[in-house]
Amino acid sequence: MKIQKFVPLFLVFLPASASMAAVNLKGTGSALAAPLYSQWITDRAQDTAGVRIKYEIKDSEEGVKKALGHGSDFASSDTPLTDLEEQKTMRRTILHLPAALEAVAITYNLPGVPTGLKLSPAVLSDIFLGVIKQWNNIAIKELNPEVTLPDMEIRVLHREEESSLHDLFPGYLAGLDPQWMAKREKDKNLHWPVGEKVKGDNKVLEKMRLWPGVIAAVDLSFAGQKGLPVAALKNAAGHFVVPSVDALEATVSDFPNLPEDFQVNLTHSRSKGAYPLCAFSYLLVYQDYLGVYHDHKKGQALMNFLNWVFNDGQKKETELFYGPLPEAFLSQVKDKLQTIKY
Repeated sequence: MKIQKFVPLFLVFLPASASMAAVNLKGTGSALAAPLYSQWITDRAQDTAGVRIKYEIKDSEEGVKKALGHGSDFASSDTPLTDLEEQKTMRRTILHLPAALEAVAITYNLPGVPTGLKLSPAVLSDIFLGVIKQWNNIAIKELNPEVTLPDMEIRVLHREEESSLHDLFPGYLAGLDPQWMAKREKDKNLHWPVGEKVKGDNKVLEKMRLWPGVIAAVDLSFAGQKGLPVAALKNAAGHFVVPSVDALEATVSDFPNLPEDFQVNLTHSRSKGAYPLCAFSYLLVYQDYLGVYHDHKKGQALMNFLNWVFNDGQKKETELFYGPLPEAFLSQVKDKLQTIKY
């Protein structure tokens, strides 16, 4: 599914001093992480002179392509690089720096059920596959014995900017049921068998207000700020958990520390309070930045930004319904930052 040519971006420009030309840094990638990067760039602008930072919102797949092709200085992705993508780095290491905990919420407009809906991963997958078509389907009723579910058609919405398998929700679904990828071995995008395609969370909200029976996946940051109803998802420990910052922090409590490459599948967390539709927002950057881009000034500006993100930048995350990294993880990431050549 193609992204339109006119791509939203966040841009902050601070005039350079007479002795220093402006330095331009560009990030690309995940729509899920975009509100956080927007806030970071705005806040960073207050104490950075002569540096212009922009973040282009693309699906995570396009963000990865930009980073691999040296078309951006850093990228944001909801999932790690694949083995094939790693091969395209020409043996140069790309660091996967977990910058925040992020989540996708399942929202709905279900008459008579303003809150309290419970879904299992299997049932969620079947709804978006079109296998389950009615809200009073036995599989949903069994998960919600205390809820009176209407005899109403399920109207699925899916966002066009979240179809790449590097994006959290499509990647999550693809891992639940082989039907999602049947006969699509070479595809990098998820094909939605049912439902209507819309662009952006605001369009989802507009449709929800008009159409009873809607279900959709939206960014937790959006759902939290708009006060949308959200479903509780069954986690690996068998508990139903509503997405929240506390649930994100509980998700990582199952991991005392990170592996050397920082790549962890949080959907398998065994914590009782874990929310399964959760992931690290990975900030992707070449470890040998200077060897790839040959620009020390940009490298210095990038390092200043990264050091700020993993210090003061962490304080902004809960306000936007992202989860900050635990101190133990932050210590590991900060040590890794010291290995970047700029």
